[in-house]
Amino acid sequence: MPNVIASTDIAAPADPIWALLCEPSRYPEFADPTDRMLDVPDGPFGVGSVYREHGGVPPFKAESTWRVTAFEPRRRQVHIGDDGAMTLHLAIELVPIAGGTRLIKTLDLRPRWYLRPVLAVLWPLFMQRRAQATMDRTVQNVKRIVESADAAPADQEAAAANP
Repeated sequence: MPNVIASTDIAAPADPIWALLCEPSRYPEFADPTDRMLDVPDGPFGVGSVYREHGGVPPFKAESTWRVTAFEPRRRQVHIGDDGAMTLHLAIELVPIAGGTRLIKTLDLRPRWYLRPVLAVLWPLFMQRRAQATMDRTVQNVKRIVESADAAPADQEAAAANP
């Protein structure tokens, strides 16, 4: 079963990272493979929340439906997705570190039986590199958004103090 793991250290506490990860409407902002959201849940985000998106790693783009199956606030989320060709297991973890939080995303791909031989050939040839690059960009996007948001109040105060 192919998988991809990406992590980054973010100079912020878990709360703003968690808040961003709990807003499916913002996924196209940071989740590199997400082109657009087709449906997002109303109400609080947590176990049982379902959302639909369009995206993927080129040239394999499709609509997918995701369900949150585990949710430990400010620690861990698990999303199970299905795009018709495979089931995707996405685990998101936040780990406290000195000076901030480590974000770890792990994606396990579980292709339908009829795609396993194809994936066995394509994964090592080019899909693994593309999937890894996509996941790396995603965690870096989260870092950029959260650290920029953290810096914004200080930047605004500095601008106000130095007109």
